[in-house]
Amino acid sequence: VAASPDGSAVFVADSSGNKIRRVEVATGLAAVTTLAGSGEEGDADGVGDAAEFDGPFGVALSSDASALFVADLDNHKIRRVEVATGAVTTIAGSGEGGDADGEGEAEEFCGPRGLAISPDGGALFVADSENHKIRRVEVATGAVTTVAGSGTRGSVDGVEFDGPSGAALSSNGSALFVADFVNHKIRRV
Repeated sequence: VAASPDGSAVFVADSSGNKIRRVEVATGLAAVTTLAGSGEEGDADGVGDAAEFDGPFGVALSSDASALFVADLDNHKIRRVEVATGAVTTIAGSGEGGDADGEGEAEEFCGPRGLAISPDGGALFVADSENHKIRRVEVATGAVTTVAGSGTRGSVDGVEFDGPSGAALSSNGSALFVADFVNHKIRRV
């Protein structure tokens, strides 16, 4: 879930419905619309219902509310949705479950779940659940680097995670907090 800066709208990843939803809350009527996604499991960039997701999970909204970033869990990708048009593009992830830093088609995730966006909008932090890592994605280039986690399941501070599922940044971007699901911990990176 991500809220617009003015609090008028909430964006939700409808994981089982394979859609990205917008809930208008300002009117008190909570009107729900589909921003993107056909509702079918798939992997396609496109506009509105021409786009396809497979288990969209975490979302993060840019500070100007123009772009919504989505952790597309079962496609192993990070996607960008233009809020004004519903246009979906893939910014990172080859679509194959794996573990590789890089840029372009080289980078791989395995079950990305949680997302946090830097205050300047230049970077996303991804809880790469099945790789047991926290990854950084440069929004402009799609380049992926590992920030924390050895890739081995465990609970050693600074080195190991076990199924990280959520991420949040402090307002100034100086601290990243991670929900380390299997370890039942909130970790600071």
